Amino acid sequence: MAARVALLGPLPPPAGGLTRWVQNYLAAAPASGIDAEVIDISPRAAGVDTASRFRPARVLRATHTLIQLRRLLAQRPPDVVHLCTTLFWATAREGLALELCHRAGVPAVLHVHMSTQIIAWHRALRWPSRQGVRAVLERASAVVTMSEELRVYLEGLLPDGRIVHIPNPVNTDRFYPAAAPRPAGRPLRVLFAGLIAQTKGLLELARAVLAVEGLTLAVAGSRSIGLAAESDRRIELALGELERNGRLELLGEVPAAAMPATYRDADVFCLPSHAEGLPNALLEAMACGLPCVITPVGGMLEAVEGASGPAALVVPVGDEAALSSALRSLRDAAPLRARLGEAARQRAVSRYATRTVMAEYAALYARLRGSGVAHERSLWT
Repeated sequence: MAARVALLGPLPPPAGGLTRWVQNYLAAAPASGIDAEVIDISPRAAGVDTASRFRPARVLRATHTLIQLRRLLAQRPPDVVHLCTTLFWATAREGLALELCHRAGVPAVLHVHMSTQIIAWHRALRWPSRQGVRAVLERASAVVTMSEELRVYLEGLLPDGRIVHIPNPVNTDRFYPAAAPRPAGRPLRVLFAGLIAQTKGLLELARAVLAVEGLTLAVAGSRSIGLAAESDRRIELALGELERNGRLELLGEVPAAAMPATYRDADVFCLPSHAEGLPNALLEAMACGLPCVITPVGGMLEAVEGASGPAALVVPVGDEAALSSALRSLRDAAPLRARLGEAARQRAVSRYATRTVMAEYAALYARLRGSGVAHERSLWT
C-alpha cells in the first residue's frame, strides 16, 4: 500500500535547487510507492533571493502554509509529512509545522536542503538561538540531510539516531553521456550551471578560464536578486572580459527539458562553490559523463568519491591558480577527461539514481509509519 505523504516544498517559480528537487521527487514518487500531495511553500517570486530575513510576504506565505497543513491534518491526515527546509528565517515556521504534526499524531520528516551554509549559520548564532534550533530539530520524527558533513554536525546536537543521510536523486535515464565526444580542434567548453552569485565561485571560474587558452565558458543560470553590488560588479567585469575575447556564452535560465542536451554539449563541468548542500547540477553532470572540477564543500566531495576512483578534480575554495591548473590539465589530457567522465557516470548510476534514492525515502516512511507514533525516541535507539 502506497505511503500517503504531505510534501511541503516550493513549486516554480522561483527556479532553484530545492524547487528542482521537489519536481524530481514528484515525478518519481508514484513508481516508488509514494502518493504525494504538495503544499506549496514557494515565496511566489520570479527570482532567487539569497538573503535570508523576515519579510512581510514571507510571513504571509508561511501563515498560509500553516493553515493549509492544519486543515489537511484535520480532514485527511497523511501517513507522513515531509517538510523541506533551508532553516534560516524559516526555522520558526518549521517549528510550528512540526508542532501541528505532533499534536495530530503524524510523523514528520524535516529535510534540510543545505549543508555548509547551515553549519556556518548555526555556529554564528547566540546560545539561546542555537537552543531554539535544537528544539525545532527535536520535534521532528526524523531529520534528513543531503550530506555526511551536515549529518555528522547535527548528530552532535541530536545523538539519538534520528539524523538520516539521504542524498539528492538524479534521473540517469534522462541524463546520460553524449554518443560521441565533441569534435577535436575546438576550444574546450567548460560548463557552469547554477545561480550567478559569488558563493558559487563564478568569479574565480571566469578568471581561471580567462587565464587558460583554448577554453570557453558556458554559463547556465539566473542571477540572484540578492547579489551584493560589489560582487555583482566584479563578476560582470570578469564575464565581460571573456565575452570581449569571444570565449563566453550566457545561456540564461535553461528549461529543465533542455538541460540534458546542455550537459552533453560540454566537455567539462565546473562548480567551484564556497558553500553547498548537494547540487543537482553536479549529479546531472556526472550522470552525463562529464569530468568535473569542484571544491570540497557540502556533499560534493563524497559525491565524486567512489570505488571506481575519483570522478572529479578537487580544488581549494577561492583558489584561482589551482582552478586554472585543473582546467589546464583537462584541456591537455583527453584520456584524463575520459577516465573522470566514466567514473562520474558509474558513481551517479550506482549511488544517486532516482530509483535507489527514492527507495530510501520509502523505507524511511515505512519505519515511521510502523512506529505507530509521531515522536517515539525508541524508534531510533
